[in-house]
Amino acid sequence: MLQVACCWDDAVETDIRFVELLKKYHGKATFNVNLGFHYREFRRTDTWQFKDHPDFVNRWLSRNDMRELYRGFKIGGHGLFHLNYAPERLAEFVYDQCEDRKMLEDFFQIEVPGMAYPCGVCDETAAKALADAGFAYGRTTSYISDFSENDNFLLLKSQSHFLDPDFLKKAEYAKTHGGKFYFWGHTCEMQNVEEKWRRFESYLAALDADPEVRWVDVIDLVR
Repeated sequence: MLQVACCWDDAVETDIRFVELLKKYHGKATFNVNLGFHYREFRRTDTWQFKDHPDFVNRWLSRNDMRELYRGFKIGGHGLFHLNYAPERLAEFVYDQCEDRKMLEDFFQIEVPGMAYPCGVCDETAAKALADAGFAYGRTTSYISDFSENDNFLLLKSQSHFLDPDFLKKAEYAKTHGGKFYFWGHTCEMQNVEEKWRRFESYLAALDADPEVRWVDVIDLVR
């Protein structure tokens, strides 16, 4: 048996297409949201751009979009305004995370037990502060081979990026090394490049076809 979980950062427009793929292949996901950026009723067009693909417009979702799109999925925090952690502004960082969680729980009317560090910036001090604030996990951008190597869920490491060419090999390895496989990404990394979308869809199809795979949520892996 292989438990598979994934999470996705920033609540961007490409999540719409991605959610359709998840439903097609019976997947689960946690979406990590910076609610402070999603204050308009309609999508914004001024989020970050990709230097290698300037013709792709990366849009944040509006609040109207998110409430319906993420229905039935889990939500994680990502900082109200995506504030990167720094030791000298620990209190501000924790406030940004706690306010995001509080507003997300009110907006979606579900528990928001965990978060993803903006840009992956974190250390033991940040992890302890978030644990003291009641967070169950904090996802980093570091990787491990075996999920059981995680010794602190507030410095949670995944096993793969979603576009890793060795994605399926890593999933297969996880079957015999702990039985848990956790991956992450931003759906906007696929932009409008059909080859990337087809490649990732092939990964989802392979997981769906495997009778040993059972989709779970990130919180299920750490609780």
